[in-house]
Amino acid sequence: MTTTDPAIETVDLAKRYKGTLALAGLTMRVERGEVFGFLGPNGAGKSTTVKLLLGLARPTGGGGRVLGAPIGDREARRRIGYLPELFRYQAWMTAREVLALHCELARLPRPTWGGEIDAGLRLVGLAERETSRVGTFSKGMQQRLGLAVALLGSPDLVFLDEPTSALD
Repeated sequence: MTTTDPAIETVDLAKRYKGTLALAGLTMRVERGEVFGFLGPNGAGKSTTVKLLLGLARPTGGGGRVLGAPIGDREARRRIGYLPELFRYQAWMTAREVLALHCELARLPRPTWGGEIDAGLRLVGLAERETSRVGTFSKGMQQRLGLAVALLGSPDLVFLDEPTSALD
C-alpha cells in the first residue's frame, strides 16, 4: 500500500443473496481525500456495497481494494471508521463508556482514550452529556454518538451509512 493508492477501487464487484441480486458489477475508484456518496432508492445496493468494502459481507463476484489492501483485510479495517445504518448502543451505558468500549474494540492505545473520548464528545456536541445514559438520548443524539464512534482514532477512511438519518 502506498499513499498514492486510491482509497477504494472495485472491479465488477457483485453480491447475490440466494436468489436476489443485491449488487451487480460495480466498478469505481475513489481517491484519497475525496468525499464520495451513493444516492439511490431503497434496495439499490448502497448498504450492501459498504458492507462488502468493509469485509462484513463477501462478494459473489468481482473484487476490490480498500486503502491498498484486498477487501476484508484486517489491518486495513483497523484504519477505517464506520457508522452503520442500523445500530444500537447499550441503553445502560453512558456516552463516555460507549466511546471507551469502542476505543478498546479499535485497539487504540489506552493512554490516548481520554483525549479521543473528550474530542469526540466535543465534536458531536455531547460533551455536556458524557455521563448521561444512552437510553435517555434521542435518536438524533444517538446518531451523533455513532458519528463520534466512527471518528475515534482519526481513521484514514470513514464509511457513513445513512449518516443524516434522525440527525438533530
